[in-house]
Amino acid sequence: MSDLITAISPQQFAHILQQAGYRANEVSNGQMVQIQSAAQGIGFVINFGNVVSEQNREFVDFSFNCTLNIEGNVRPELVADWNRSRRFARLSQQGQWLVLVMDVMVAGGVSAAWLQGQCELWDALLREYIRHLQTPATASVATEAA
Repeated sequence: MSDLITAISPQQFAHILQQAGYRANEVSNGQMVQIQSAAQGIGFVINFGNVVSEQNREFVDFSFNCTLNIEGNVRPELVADWNRSRRFARLSQQGQWLVLVMDVMVAGGVSAAWLQGQCELWDALLREYIRHLQTPATASVATEAA
């Protein structure tokens, strides 16, 4: 039981990302800490949520976030179709941006292997996301990584 992770720092998660084969650059602007990374040719960030230790900068949750700038119009069904058919990540449109988010909780305790599995799940979701945007009904929507 002592190997369970009940809170995680950005440095700890950056190390897990690197062990899974991803680059991980920690970026801080005062209070907010992010990890920048990429998979499937698309950049994404990890935002940390609820802090449990200010001193150690440890959090009980974080989210994977992929934001794409939209050039052109998006079918209204694009977001709804994604959210209806996917369990683990939600898609929203915020102005000219499509935002894909997957939340991860460590509260209660998880293993490092489970966290690595979440990285693999995110990678698979990004592959599905790209295919979803490239379906014939959405082929006219051009996007670029933000």
